Amino acid sequence: MTSSERSGIGVDAGTGARPATRTQPMFHRVLSAHPMTVRDTLSDVRLRFRAEVSDDTLGRLELVLAEVMNNVAEHAPLTAPDDAEPHLPVIHLCIVRHSGGLACALTDDGASLPDDCLLPRGLPPMLADDLPEGGFGWFLIQDLTQALCYYREESRNYLAFSIPFTQREAEGAST
Repeated sequence: MTSSERSGIGVDAGTGARPATRTQPMFHRVLSAHPMTVRDTLSDVRLRFRAEVSDDTLGRLELVLAEVMNNVAEHAPLTAPDDAEPHLPVIHLCIVRHSGGLACALTDDGASLPDDCLLPRGLPPMLADDLPEGGFGWFLIQDLTQALCYYREESRNYLAFSIPFTQREAEGAST
């Protein structure tokens, strides 16, 4: 397709006018997978979207991002040769608001996600005297997201998902 053919895309045939470009709030950050950096990033995400998104949706987004990024910080550091300190992975985070919610993509250069993490799961068994320390994170991530997708290519992990708006929030966006 030539540039002159492309220039006609999206043009109203009757008036020759292009529709206005729709912009949506976005957030992008490249960060070290350090717990304090993750915490600061979560605060910055809230600041970026607080005028555009309900507290309920922001709370679900923060919970999922905290689980994902803290999992990278805790479980994905790569051991260095010669018993040196392991390097902290670098996380790339991008969030875009769209009509149905918040689309999120994260990549990191840490260790690969274990195969069983994305299997459908329920809550871990709970015994009154012996509550498990872990096992809730991936259950929460799966429960609070839509279109959860993970793959690894070369030395990078790729995770994408959507946080849907509440029914009321979605109805308000369509009016």
